[in-house]
Amino acid sequence: MPKRNAGVHLFNDPAGQPARSRLTSAGLDPSRITLDQLRVFVAVADREHITGAAKALRMSQGSVSGLVHRLEATLGLPLFQRVGRNVRLTDVGESLRRLAGRVLEEVSEIEDMSAGYHAVERGEITVAAGRVMGAHRLARWVAPFAIAHPHLTVKISLAPMHTLVEMLLGGTADVVMLGSLVKSPEIESLILERTDMVLLVSGEHPLATTPDPLSVLATYRYLAHETGTATEPRATEALAGAADASMTVELEEGALHAALLAGLGFAMMPRSVVLDDIESGRLVALPRPGRRVVQVFSAARRCGTPTPAQQAFWDYLSGVAARQLSPAVAEPPSSDMTSSGSDDVISRIA
Repeated sequence: MPKRNAGVHLFNDPAGQPARSRLTSAGLDPSRITLDQLRVFVAVADREHITGAAKALRMSQGSVSGLVHRLEATLGLPLFQRVGRNVRLTDVGESLRRLAGRVLEEVSEIEDMSAGYHAVERGEITVAAGRVMGAHRLARWVAPFAIAHPHLTVKISLAPMHTLVEMLLGGTADVVMLGSLVKSPEIESLILERTDMVLLVSGEHPLATTPDPLSVLATYRYLAHETGTATEPRATEALAGAADASMTVELEEGALHAALLAGLGFAMMPRSVVLDDIESGRLVALPRPGRRVVQVFSAARRCGTPTPAQQAFWDYLSGVAARQLSPAVAEPPSSDMTSSGSDDVISRIA
C-alpha cells in the first residue's frame, strides 16, 4: 500500500485557477460547509472511489466530484490522493472523516427527533387531573385512547384544583381535566360531561328507608369532599344548608366513595360518577334538599400549536364530549337548575 502523504487537491480546475476564487466569482459562499458536502465526502472516503460513491448516492459522478471539490475549496485542504483508479484520504482527510461522521450521526438524531415529533405513535402527552376527576372519570376517558396508541407515552398526575390551570399555562401539563369549565383567552376548553349533584346513602343505611330522610339528616354523618376540589362547593350549594347540623367528615375522593358504600354517612356526589352504584342498588338517591345544581367536567389545553400526539388526544376528547353531550346521553334539562351550576367557571386573570 502506498504511503499516505499530504496529498494534492484532486478536484482543482485543470486551468489551475484557485478553487476558492472560482467559487467566489460564481457567487457561491466558499466559507460554508454543507451537510451534502459532508455526506458525499464520507461516501467517497468509505468506498475510496468516486464512481462507487456516485452509484451508492444515486448521483452523477460529476455531482459527487463537484461537492468534494467545493468542500476542499472551502477548507483549503487536500482531502484525497489518487492511488491508481481509486482515491485515498490524506492525513487531514482522515481527521475530517472522523469529525464528519460525528456530525452526521448527530444530524441523524435531529432528523429522528423531528420524525418522532410528527409521528403520533412516538409522541408524549402529559395529563393532569383534579381529585374527583382522577378518582372517578380519568381512567374511563383516557384508557381507550392509551390502548389504541400503545407506543404513545401518556403521563398522568393528580393535583389540587387550584394548581391545574397553573400547570397548564406553565407547560408542565399538556391537557388538564377538571370539574369546572376554564375560561381564559390563553386556554381552549371543551365540556366532557354535565351531571347533576345527587344526595346519596348506602342501600343499607337507615336513611335509605326513612320516609322523610331530610327531616332527620342532622342525626347522621355528612361525608364531605376534600376542600379545594371543584365538587366541594357544588355539593355545599346543592345541600342548601341541609347538612349544617350534621357531623362532618372530610375525605379524599377515593376514601369518600368507599365510606359512602360502607354506610358511614351521606354524601352529595355527581350523579354520573356513581350511576352504576345507583342502578345496582348499592347506593340510594335521596330527595333533593334544594334546587338542582349541575357539575361540569371539562378538558383544557393551551392555545397554540400542539404536537401531533397532543392534537390526536384532543381530537379523541372532542369525540368523547360529542358522545356524552348528545341527546341520547345527556341528562334532560331542568327548570330548577341554578345558574351557578349551569355555568361552573374558573376565571384566571393574568
